Amino acid sequence: MPRSVLGWAALKPFGMSALGVGIWEDAPHEGWVRGDATMARIFGLSEAEAAEGISWEQLSAIFHPEDLARDQSERRRVREEGGLFAWEHRIVPAPGLVRWVLARGRFERRPDGHVYGRGIVIDITDSRIDGPLEPPAGFLGAPAEQGTAVERMADYAMRLWEMVGDLGPDEAARVQPLLEALLYELGRQIAASLSGSPPDVARRPRNPKAH
Repeated sequence: MPRSVLGWAALKPFGMSALGVGIWEDAPHEGWVRGDATMARIFGLSEAEAAEGISWEQLSAIFHPEDLARDQSERRRVREEGGLFAWEHRIVPAPGLVRWVLARGRFERRPDGHVYGRGIVIDITDSRIDGPLEPPAGFLGAPAEQGTAVERMADYAMRLWEMVGDLGPDEAARVQPLLEALLYELGRQIAASLSGSPPDVARRPRNPKAH
């Protein structure tokens, strides 16, 4: 397995669990998906499983079957050819337990010729339970050079997040809460754009580290 661009060991002390925002990385040609501790919690995995990597088949089995059956060709195209995407869908991490999540990320071809993906996943269950009963907004894909301003901002924010592990502990402790809040808010705005409703900024959870 190649070295992760996300620096898992360095980023582990600065997880985004307070906001329910996880980080994932996908290598389609090798068939594995990796994630941090927050992604593991959201999907009902152990931290060791997520860090080591699980197969795409294992991850797909956690997706709600109705949502997995939708937009299959578009999801396959982004994973095989590259591009930006946002996907609001349901997962079933345990029997009888349904969560709503928003996955956002980018797949791009690297110098070795293979396509790799990375991004965030946000647990939006609370906002969905409290809101109107509507089906998931679905999958939205776009070439990497396109995408809305919010999507491009989220991409740049992810790149900044990857650099947190290069900072010293004191610097990272100051920067990390700001990036957490930024990624969460951008994720909510992307989710709102998928559903066609304005983001409910009043429901954004407070980050205890920022106060």
